[in-house]
Amino acid sequence: MSRSFSRALRTAAATFGLTALTVLPAAASETILLVQDAAYAPYMSAEGRTATGIWADVINEALTRIEGDYEVALQAVPWSRAVNMVESGQAHGLVGTYYRPDSRPWIGTYSTAPFSETVSVYCRPGVAQADWTYPDDFKGLTFGNNAGFGTPGKAFFDMVEGGLISLQDAPTTEQNLRKLAGGRIDCYVQEQLAAEAVINAGGITGIERVLDTSEEPAMIGFRGTWSGDMAESFTTKMDAALTEMGEDGTIDTIIQTAVGG
Repeated sequence: MSRSFSRALRTAAATFGLTALTVLPAAASETILLVQDAAYAPYMSAEGRTATGIWADVINEALTRIEGDYEVALQAVPWSRAVNMVESGQAHGLVGTYYRPDSRPWIGTYSTAPFSETVSVYCRPGVAQADWTYPDDFKGLTFGNNAGFGTPGKAFFDMVEGGLISLQDAPTTEQNLRKLAGGRIDCYVQEQLAAEAVINAGGITGIERVLDTSEEPAMIGFRGTWSGDMAESFTTKMDAALTEMGEDGTIDTIIQTAVGG
């Protein structure tokens, strides 16, 4: 591929809000579109129209290890939109999803998980206790959640549906944490590194981490309606690349670099 042609493809991708990660000779019949959250640092973020964060670095490196004629782009959008794009068939893979077969039955294949995330409950001081059982002992409280996130888990959402927990959605982690610090919600369930990065960067006070709820493998979820030779070969090669990166220490290096060691 000529440098000028490669530049042109990247320019076109930027125009439409895409990050052209790897563009190989054009035998592929379609662009494989992966979508991630734009506001879930340090895992997923955006600088202008470019997808950034740990996941973008992981995918970019993985694609350098994949042989074949694939054209791949990564787009960073609000999480609820990313979920909708994969569910509706506008994109092929949801980056950073947890295993949620009940709420996301349209995901047909999950990639190898390059890392796991620790999910924690954050509350205003005095609202909850560390020896509580999650989510049963949190009944009667008002929680925040990132719009479209399934992070709190099925049992939590069953209690919301049953009227035992009140729920308010906000677009980003920072907005939920500021609502919590301001007393507008009682608690908030979020991945520990993502929450504490925002707390530290923003100097947010009046919040305590009460307990950890789970360790969640984070994966790429490919929609079930994407099938055929390209889908099978790409997902298989992506798994192999992610596995290799875990074994040779690349994943650890990416994460350490992102969080400053």
